[in-house]
Amino acid sequence: MDIKIQISDFFKRGGILDRNSGNFEFRDSQLKMAQAVSDSLGNKSHIIIEAPTGIGKSFAYLVPAIIYAKENNKKAIISTHTINLQEQLIGKDIPFLKKTLPFEFKAALLKGKNNYLCPKRLKKAMDSSDNLFERDEKLFLDKIYSWSRNTTDGTLSDVGFKVDSNVWSSICAETGICSNKTCGGIEDTVCFFQKAKHKIAAADVIILNHHLFFTLYDGSRKDKPEGYLYKNDFLVFDEAHTVEAVAAEHIVPSISREMIKYHLLRLYNDRKKKGALLNFPALHVLPVVQNLLEMNQVFFYELKRKIFKKTKEKYNKLAERIYNKNILTNLLNDEISKLIVCLRELRQFCKTELEENELNDFIIRFGEFNRLINDFIEMKGNDLIYWVELSSQKEDANVKLCASPIDISGYLRQNIFRADNTTILTSATITIDNNFDYFKSRLGAEVAEDIKLPTQFDYYRQVKIYIPNDPVLIPQKETSRIYSDKLAGWISHFLKLTKGKALVLFTNAYLMRETGKLLREMHSGDGIEILIQGENLSRNILLKNFQSDVNSVLLGLDSFWLGVDVPGESLSNLIITRLPFYVPDHPLIQARMEFIEQNGGNSFMDYQLPEAILKFRQGVGRLIRHKSDNGIIVILDNRIIAKQYGKHFLNSIEECPVEIL
Repeated sequence: MDIKIQISDFFKRGGILDRNSGNFEFRDSQLKMAQAVSDSLGNKSHIIIEAPTGIGKSFAYLVPAIIYAKENNKKAIISTHTINLQEQLIGKDIPFLKKTLPFEFKAALLKGKNNYLCPKRLKKAMDSSDNLFERDEKLFLDKIYSWSRNTTDGTLSDVGFKVDSNVWSSICAETGICSNKTCGGIEDTVCFFQKAKHKIAAADVIILNHHLFFTLYDGSRKDKPEGYLYKNDFLVFDEAHTVEAVAAEHIVPSISREMIKYHLLRLYNDRKKKGALLNFPALHVLPVVQNLLEMNQVFFYELKRKIFKKTKEKYNKLAERIYNKNILTNLLNDEISKLIVCLRELRQFCKTELEENELNDFIIRFGEFNRLINDFIEMKGNDLIYWVELSSQKEDANVKLCASPIDISGYLRQNIFRADNTTILTSATITIDNNFDYFKSRLGAEVAEDIKLPTQFDYYRQVKIYIPNDPVLIPQKETSRIYSDKLAGWISHFLKLTKGKALVLFTNAYLMRETGKLLREMHSGDGIEILIQGENLSRNILLKNFQSDVNSVLLGLDSFWLGVDVPGESLSNLIITRLPFYVPDHPLIQARMEFIEQNGGNSFMDYQLPEAILKFRQGVGRLIRHKSDNGIIVILDNRIIAKQYGKHFLNSIEECPVEIL
């Protein structure tokens, strides 16, 4: 049957979805999106689709993708950014489609290899537990062993108790350690990863996250004109607004003091008298590890002392850009090389291939550490920018060496948006002023077609925007008491209007905490609980508490601007404290702005403003999740009406009544 007819039969009134769904509602945008996905697959072309919340975009790409994959013997690779969406796809949407589509198909969730327990490494760890683990770790190992006898998939997500990361790293599947040879063929293996790999190889639909996709994707291979992870696949990026940032992270790996320290202690921990080396006649290697641990501390301490400046016992910045080569000598180079030689000599004492693979994994890993440090010091990538980053203001904060391309559009243009392949990108927030040009230019996706679908919601009826015309609400003054008092006063005014039920979005942690204190004083007697991100509760628990306590108020930072889905009365009031412009003191932001200026552009209009608008749209999108939702949006940043560029923010969201106070 023609694929377009099959798609129509699924989505039309009286169709498959209607007959099998208890709350069916025909959505023209959903059908149009499914047809656009089908056309793109049939033409072997690329397409970008802005699909607003509420149209049912997961079915709109899954149905044509599954039909096309089955009919053309291809694999549909579905990549998401968040775990929540992955769980929705594999736990809800895929099972529904398996029951309702008139043919069979196979789907699998692809996880990183180290998410899987390796039974052979588990056995080896238990046999060597006296050398590897302390008492508490042994107790965890025993719990894992009991769990392993009953688990169905053998992955971290199936563990029902707190995971000890040190123990897990010694018993999980690893790329350089676990292989077909060590773990056996699919007919007789007990290896959870091998079983999962076999299931994935037979799947028509594979679901994974963006980070894993770019970890596995080898764009440099010239012998793969077709496909991405497989020779016969096509790609769907959901939550596509995050693709650029994730891809940039994976092109050049970072390296840190704690990363090196962690793997040295896996080899040998002198304080605990534990480590993998105790399984070998390796007494001569232990001093090398000890020496490296000390040198690792010295190297990163000297780097921090040289790069970062302190004011009143606090660092001016947590990230400093490196402009010149050879800022420091790699003190670790010779000693790491010595360690690698020693580890190679220990191969002769390996009793099994698994033991040899584990030793080889350490050899490869430390060789990579040396290479990354040397590449950083020598600044080998001409098109990269380099910086050093601290994890916090604490004296013992982790120190990380980072590098990234200034512009990854060329990489994505060459590797993702290739001819005779199909990539479908979709998100609720892609356009700026109803235009795709900015998103396409950032991703090198100029060849892609595009479609912007209309919303299913009646924003003019469901939403009202309030903007106080108050000149004090200028974010440059956010550290002043006058500004914070005024901000808290306006927030309190609107909390009284809706009796709480508000998500308040911040871009500054200090301001959020200070405002939270003031709001708690103001509302101490009216039964409105003020929840603040960072106060000992996880993000998930904060959201659960916010949703269950209808009148509560949640103050959140960056992670709450997207991925928050709280339908109903609990979120009736969305307050944006300031327009979410990037702070231009991060080295990567600085470099991108310089790059634009050097190439004749305007860094504010061509980068800072578009990025802020996209983030603003993501924040605004938290309010209306269903047709029955109603609420207000409050914008407490005077620039949206005082500055000429403010109109671009309002023009980029759905039209609704605006009242300036």
